[in-house]
Amino acid sequence: MGFAFIKAGKITGRWEASPSPAGNITAAVFREDSSFEGYINKTLFVSGTYSFSPADSVLTVNDNGCNGLTGFYKILFFSKSDSLRFAVIRDNCEERKQEMEGLIMGRIKYPQFNNIKQN
Repeated sequence: MGFAFIKAGKITGRWEASPSPAGNITAAVFREDSSFEGYINKTLFVSGTYSFSPADSVLTVNDNGCNGLTGFYKILFFSKSDSLRFAVIRDNCEERKQEMEGLIMGRIKYPQFNNIKQN
């Protein structure tokens, strides 16, 4: 597993958090078609749609776990934009809000096998 260095403000791709105290790993995949999926320990637990405004770093999400409620989050990029932190702007879905507030994730880029040197 490695981290990619990308242009600031681009949220598409795979993101992963460090293991929680219980050992769970949260991951998210933001696709170019404005769909996203959330995983815990590689098991899908939520999916939906999103929009992202790079100008003000606002992420808007709608998912299948919050009865149609929309959440608004400020995305704070750091470490050359290979990491991000979610800050709640407004979200009436308490469960999602509790899970996302302050969540830090790193961008994931899996190594290309053709770049591995063999002996």
